[in-house]
Amino acid sequence: MAEQNMILFESSLFSRLEQSYFNYFLNKSEFTNGLDLRNNYLHGTQANPEEVRRHEYTYFAYLKLLVLVLLKIEDDLLIAQVVKST
Repeated sequence: MAEQNMILFESSLFSRLEQSYFNYFLNKSEFTNGLDLRNNYLHGTQANPEEVRRHEYTYFAYLKLLVLVLLKIEDDLLIAQVVKST
């Protein structure tokens, strides 16, 4: 499939679509309407007590992204184990 250009191998953990998904949540490098969660907390801005709902949403978004990264790593390790055993 690689010889016929049906599949692409790269040295990154995530595929291009997965990278786009993370870019949407974390920064505005690819999407102008992205959530830009990384910059919300990167520069040490102080939390406003009225924004508790936004912080809760952001926390769950980060948690979801962390779980997705862990699942992706586990999937790659399992695939590597199967390939190694054959």
